[in-house]
Amino acid sequence: MLCKIADLITDIPDTGGLAPRVRDYLWESDSPPDIVIRESDFRPNAWKGIPYDLYCYMESGVHFYANLLHYNGMMLHASAVAYEGRAYLFSGPGGIGKSTHTGLWKKVFGERAVVINDDKPALRFLDGRWYAYGTPWCGKDGINANLRVPLAGICFLEQGDHNDLTFLTAREAIPLVIAQTICGFKKSEKAYYLLQNMETLLREIPICKMMNQPNEAAVQLGYENMLRLAMERGLN
Repeated sequence: MLCKIADLITDIPDTGGLAPRVRDYLWESDSPPDIVIRESDFRPNAWKGIPYDLYCYMESGVHFYANLLHYNGMMLHASAVAYEGRAYLFSGPGGIGKSTHTGLWKKVFGERAVVINDDKPALRFLDGRWYAYGTPWCGKDGINANLRVPLAGICFLEQGDHNDLTFLTAREAIPLVIAQTICGFKKSEKAYYLLQNMETLLREIPICKMMNQPNEAAVQLGYENMLRLAMERGLN
């Protein structure tokens, strides 16, 4: 199946229930694909004890995001919401409340807020700026939209008894980003590209940490502060 994902023509095998997942990304082109995902390259011992469809979904995502590193891109485990032409990512370990928080954005801002990927948005640096993309690899609820939106900020969530936001230096942000992206590559080439792309991301995109409660005040705090710093950096 030929698809266009994150502005990359991608050949995905028609197996394991992948067809309905990629329906919104199908593409027709006479150009050779940028990325070819082969079922023969899947690792049968990597996901023991899970259904075949889920195995194909997980493996195809791993292969896409590993190849994305070669195209000025990377994956971040996050819920990505687009609002007024900018994308904001909320990241952190599983169960921290990423989906809950972007759901609150939809409650506060209504239909103007669109969750473009609820689990693994693709990020690419193109023409001097970072973009967030929806992809078919989007978590158990399948929430995604085939959109490309300029990235304005990344927020790492922490649960707490009040709302408080702090912007991070690149040094402070590095371990948080690494923990929520693909790492542990056996090939040093992959690790090199990941670190190179991370360096650009940390230099260009405001990154913050927010202790929060699941309420509308946390949405306003995150939005107002990330928007302010994005505008100060010229991320219009």
